[in-house]
Amino acid sequence: MEAKKIGEITEPLHNYKQEIVVAPVDMLKVIEIQRKPSDYHIRRLTESIRKIGFVTPLIAIKRDNEDKLIIIDGQHRFLAAKELGINELPCIIIPDKYANELMELNVEKTMSLKEKCYVALNVYRIIMEEKPDINEDSVEIMDAIEYPYFITLGLAYEMQPKFFGSAYESMAKRVDSFQPKAIKEAYEYRQGLANKLIELDGMAREAMQKIEEMGISHPFLYKEIISFCNPIGRKRKVDITMEELIELLRMNLQELLNNPERFREHEMEMEQ
Repeated sequence: MEAKKIGEITEPLHNYKQEIVVAPVDMLKVIEIQRKPSDYHIRRLTESIRKIGFVTPLIAIKRDNEDKLIIIDGQHRFLAAKELGINELPCIIIPDKYANELMELNVEKTMSLKEKCYVALNVYRIIMEEKPDINEDSVEIMDAIEYPYFITLGLAYEMQPKFFGSAYESMAKRVDSFQPKAIKEAYEYRQGLANKLIELDGMAREAMQKIEEMGISHPFLYKEIISFCNPIGRKRKVDITMEELIELLRMNLQELLNNPERFREHEMEMEQ
């Protein structure tokens, strides 16, 4: 099946054509650079569509090398419609050159750290597939991805969805850097970092269990444990690598596991 054109409109400010079509759902796909969908939002939209119908068209683009329409706005509406078994959906097709601006607006809606990392990781992988020899510290990648630690934490989140990335963000932001090596090699480097972060996560959770057994428990305990073991404090400029930071954190966490009473002393000092 193909999309059926039912009309077009002229955009009133820039005067370009916007094509209006009805497309089969099998011809639609969500662009890779998107936050992970919210199950709760999909359920709400499913109920809304069930009551009043599908009233807001999807925004999509066409690419020369693809036979599908790529949704750049409306992934939750699309997924809700699929849940309801709708076979065709209305779409407004805009020129590919305007897609980046609209995507930037969509992904800049308030996102959690986890969502920012997933979006950055998807962008990174698209570039890696298209330009496998590009250096990670190239201007193109640094323009596309705000912080290199988004990639590192994103890989950790993929391995462990409950990974407490925000506990490590402040440190990672100061020491993680774009690598002067080909993106495929840099990707393997970041996978190694992510594996080590997951090991730290396991150690931190073990430390949390021991501390809770001492009667200390609150919602921010994990984050406080990582802060307690932070080897760089609040220094703005730190001359160590991400690998070195992780190793120092590992050593400090191991010391805490060997002597969890140190944390009680820390808590008492903070209360004074």
